Amino acid sequence: MTDILRFDAEKENANATSSVSAEHTRESASFMSWQQANHSHMVDVIAWVQEGLAILSKPALAGRSERKNIRSLSEIHRQYVTEPPTAFTLLVQQFGLNGVDQTALALSLSAALDSDVSKICASMSGNPLQTNPSIGMALSLHGLSDQGGESDRSVFSPHSPLRYWLLIEWQSIGASDAIISPDERILNFVRGVNYLDERLSVMLEPTKDHAPQRPLSASQEIQRIGALRFIQQMMQVHTQSHLAIIELYGEDKTSKRNMAHALAASVGMNLHRLHATSLPTHANDLDALSRLWQREAGLSPLLLVIEGTDDPSRQHVVEQFVERIHGVVVLEAGDSPMGIFPHSFPLHVARPSVTEQEQYWRQLLPHADADLPLRLSEQFSFSQSDIQQLVTVSSLHEQGGLHVEHVLWKACQRHSSTVLSRLAQRIDCKANWETLVLPPKQTTMLEQLTAQVGLRNRVYQQWGFRERMSRGMGISAMFCGDSGTGKTMAAEAIASALELDLYRIDLSSVISKYIGETEKKMRELFQAAEQCGAILFFDEADALFGKRSDVKSSNDRYANIGIDDLLQRIESYRGLAILATNLKSSIDKAFLRRLRFVVDFPFPGPAERERIWRTVFPPQTPLSDDVDPVRLSRLNLTGGSIHNVALNGAFLAAQHNEPVAMRFLMEAASAELQKLDRPVKAGDLDYG
Repeated sequence: MTDILRFDAEKENANATSSVSAEHTRESASFMSWQQANHSHMVDVIAWVQEGLAILSKPALAGRSERKNIRSLSEIHRQYVTEPPTAFTLLVQQFGLNGVDQTALALSLSAALDSDVSKICASMSGNPLQTNPSIGMALSLHGLSDQGGESDRSVFSPHSPLRYWLLIEWQSIGASDAIISPDERILNFVRGVNYLDERLSVMLEPTKDHAPQRPLSASQEIQRIGALRFIQQMMQVHTQSHLAIIELYGEDKTSKRNMAHALAASVGMNLHRLHATSLPTHANDLDALSRLWQREAGLSPLLLVIEGTDDPSRQHVVEQFVERIHGVVVLEAGDSPMGIFPHSFPLHVARPSVTEQEQYWRQLLPHADADLPLRLSEQFSFSQSDIQQLVTVSSLHEQGGLHVEHVLWKACQRHSSTVLSRLAQRIDCKANWETLVLPPKQTTMLEQLTAQVGLRNRVYQQWGFRERMSRGMGISAMFCGDSGTGKTMAAEAIASALELDLYRIDLSSVISKYIGETEKKMRELFQAAEQCGAILFFDEADALFGKRSDVKSSNDRYANIGIDDLLQRIESYRGLAILATNLKSSIDKAFLRRLRFVVDFPFPGPAERERIWRTVFPPQTPLSDDVDPVRLSRLNLTGGSIHNVALNGAFLAAQHNEPVAMRFLMEAASAELQKLDRPVKAGDLDYG
């Protein structure tokens, strides 16, 4: 038996001696002991097969006395009672193999592992090339020993354990016989080499590298315990199916994955992910995949997580697949449970609460400013693994002389901004309070808005308003006014003062003609913005938040549903959302009621226009002595138009290689007024 069952003892000894951990040493010793028992078990099984085939191949020796002298396979198995069980014993236990099944499996494995057995099989078949055993050989071998059980060929039907669980490969050689050989995965398994079947591994994604580095939060831990109790109850009640379905739903994918990892660790299983789009739609392929998964789950402790189950087009396939398998199955649903499995356990998984996030920030930032953890938890929304990753990355910059808290704040802003960048445009904020020119009333309201964002932690947390508020604790504001009156500039000034990113919503990326798609993209937009703490700026907001109309058609009904969904999103958003519109009268009244601030941006008067003219030119711009801000303020222009005139006048001056003078500015102003279709009175463009 020189070519049977080998294991690298020297390698195992090297692993054990090189480890500094006593636990690892014990595990290595235990594995060595199991390998030795597994090896000895298969050696005895092969010897039993050889003995039986020797009798069958020589009819003169196949008398009654020789038959009685052969031990049964069950006697051999009883000699190797180990924990965990040997590979052959595990196959018998997991797949319910009777005596005939065990004999056929032992014969096929022996022929593949030992050359002497394969030679005997070829000799008995009369074909030197047919080294694999046949069904007839297996039935005859089983009949040699008094093992009980049926010996007819029905045990080799397509629904018998050996074929159903893909333990053997089957090749018919006539109407009443077939050649059998072990599946490659099973052959290596009895050798002590355990791996995931290649037919399944190409579809599954192992998740060991994505396991959470920190424990769950207190609220998530309570959810985990509830899920474990459900699994235990389902396994006790449904003894036939042994199926427990956990539906993880919620907006945060990271938290759902962390929960799946925690559940896998609790039940001692290895987590593998399967996306719903990878499931075959053909019934035969789906059935083959389900049997393959169940076989692999019987050989190794595997926990299956199916992602993408919120896709309506895949839910029927997911339902068919799950109903075909046993064990524990975790479904990563969308924002709500699937609702198609009557005995599933829906588990809403959310990010840690603001208080839990603050505590976690404080654990990882023990020497930071006392207010920083609370500011971070109020402004951003991260899972525990996200927080640890951000702290780790930011701490690497400390050696480079950068302020770690500043780097951490910037890292939080950039985290998860990829999704937001697809739906919105990041604005590089240049404006500040000095460059923003507005009447005192509007300036005061903007300062109050900024202060509320910055002081939310004190009012909500320290002063107890969080416990009294059931809706979102974000701040929403609307900027109303004509084009060019400073709405975008005011949003930039607020973002600069708060050190937050400002994103302008790209309506072309959000609005869809397909029913439900706009709401889906808006939900994705708000989720990404809330996580990275961005300020959302809805320009031309009346296109999104217009008045609800009377329902006269199905289009009206779905349009109103979309507006209702947007109203709820704005109200529950934790961050700052700014809406700008030129048509305040077009905004739905119910939406206006939900706004914290409504700031009207008036057409600038002469005093505001003069201040704008005095600050519109950069310090590097060469100005002629005749440039008169007082005279220029008489032009009936908004701040945006003044900026256009100043820029066009600068280009005219550069074209003539001269400093910016009044004649260039007046020429640019004339073009701007004509563009706006505004009348030009006699003397308006005179200067000097």
